[in-house]
This record gives sequence, C-alpha cells and structure tokens, in this order.
Amino acid sequence: MMETEKNISGVSENLSDSIEEQKAIKKKQIHKSVLHGKRIAISVSESEELEQLGLSEQHINDISIEIARYLIVNGATMLYGGDLRVGGFTKLFSELSYQYKYLNDRKSRFVNYFPFPNARKLSTDDKATFIQQQVETKILDIPKPLGKLDIEKNYDPSNNIEDRFIFAECFTDMRTQMANESDARIVLGGRQKNFIGYFPGIVEETFHSLNAGKAVYLLGGFGGATKSIIEIISGNKRPYQLTDDFQFDSEFLSNFRRFASDKSVVKIDYDFLFDFFKTYPIEAVSHRNGLTIEENQILFESTNIHELVFLIIKGLQNISRLK
Repeated sequence: MMETEKNISGVSENLSDSIEEQKAIKKKQIHKSVLHGKRIAISVSESEELEQLGLSEQHINDISIEIARYLIVNGATMLYGGDLRVGGFTKLFSELSYQYKYLNDRKSRFVNYFPFPNARKLSTDDKATFIQQQVETKILDIPKPLGKLDIEKNYDPSNNIEDRFIFAECFTDMRTQMANESDARIVLGGRQKNFIGYFPGIVEETFHSLNAGKAVYLLGGFGGATKSIIEIISGNKRPYQLTDDFQFDSEFLSNFRRFASDKSVVKIDYDFLFDFFKTYPIEAVSHRNGLTIEENQILFESTNIHELVFLIIKGLQNISRLK
C-alpha cells in the first residue's frame, strides 16, 4: 500500500487550506463585481470656463479620481485616449488602476490608446512603467487611408495643414475604435478651442459613442464641451461654440477645413453635428444609460462628487443587468 505523502511545505495543512480558500474567495469576488468585464471609456479634460464657474482643474482631478476608483473596485476596465503630458490623466489613471485593483487580479484595469504620431513619444521607460503597473498600452496603426507616412518626420499640426489632417485622421480612428470597444462612456469638461482634430475631443468622442449605440453619462456641472452637448440634447439654444463661425475663425483653420473636407472620414460640419445631437434628446440618453430623466438632469448640473459617482455606478449596474 502506498504511504501517504508527507506535507513538507512548512505550512500546516489547515493554514494551507485556508490560504487556498481565501484565494478562491478573492477570485469569486472579482468575478462577482458588479461591473466585471465592462469596459468604460473616459472623456475628460479641463474646460475654459472653470474659473467663471468657481471651479479649478483640481475639481476636475478630484471627480476623475473618484470615478476611476469606483470603476476599478467594481471590476470595470477604463479606456482612455491620452498622451504623456505632465499632469495629464494617462499617468493619473495608470497609478489609480494599479493601486485599487484586487491584489490577485492580473488583468489590466486601464487601457490607454496611443495613436500615431503620439505613440512615437513612448519611451522604453514609459513602456516598462506601464508593464509594472499592469496597464495595457494600445498602440494603433496608421489608418490605412493615409497610406505610408514618414514615421521619422517632426509633424507640426499647429502650423501645417497636411500635418493637421494626419493628426485629425489618427485621432478620429482612435476615437472610433474606442467607442466600438467600450460598453459606455463617461464625459466631463472639455476644451472647445485650441484642439487638434476635426472637432473638440470631448464632442467627437461623445459623437462616436452615441453613433455606436453606447450608453453615455454627461457631467455638465464642469462646463466646457460637455455642457454644450447637453444644451443641444436638452432642446435649448444652440451653443455658439459648436458653430462653424466659432470654430473656423482664422485663415489657417478655414484652409484646413477646405483641404480636409473631401478627404476626411467624418463630415467636418458643425450643422451636421448639431443635427446629430438633436436626435438624442434626454429621453434617448436615459433609455440607454440606465438612469431616469430626472437622474440625468442631476448629472447635467451637479458638481457633487458623491452624488455623481453614485448615479454613474447606478446607471452602469442597471444596464449591466439588462445584458
């Protein structure tokens, strides 16, 4: 008869069983998290009107941190398309995703999309840091319609029309992919001027998410492009910031529009954009995002962090149960 194998690990069998049991519990907790497997895109940047609202960039940071924390601890994965600028959200979200995920959770809880040409700025040290923090870096290919580009060129989208077109096409490609690969999008703030792309980033990202049939949560209390979108879907007066006159107010920008109009993958027309958002009144937004009309109206106005986070998580839970 074979002799029973002796435990030589130095750990008592009871303790060993307990450790394995705790690991199993933790694994179950991850899979039972209310947002497990959900991929939530984040659109956030400072807006030009923060000061007149009595707010600062710190308020944007605070709400972004809380949203990120609650998404991560509830098992969601955040998607963001950002660069490596000092004080930017890419590094902030990277650190938060690493700090707040479960210890035995080996999945990336933060995915950062890097389009060309911005992806070239990723250094070996940057990539090593992202690996250490278990961040997924999604480096996107050059969009096929652009053909073969000079990957060594120093592009200048602020002064060169063709370079600006390349940036705009790459950003649009990234935003389209992110919308298709996410389950919902959270939107707040957003510059409405001095951006590089066809439209303000917040506006274009919201457009692509709605166009892809995804839930959108619009936090309007921090002003900016988010508030302009809300003005349209609420049936109010059209924001001047989302007009051709406001956006193409220089010779360079007018020439850029003429150059890109017959080449771009999106229609560079703010009348078109206005008409698109009008087809998504608050009732349609509410139907998709799991919140009532009254709850969405709170999202549109509030700056109370706890109130906003509660409603976002509530909406995401509601739409998760329906799928």
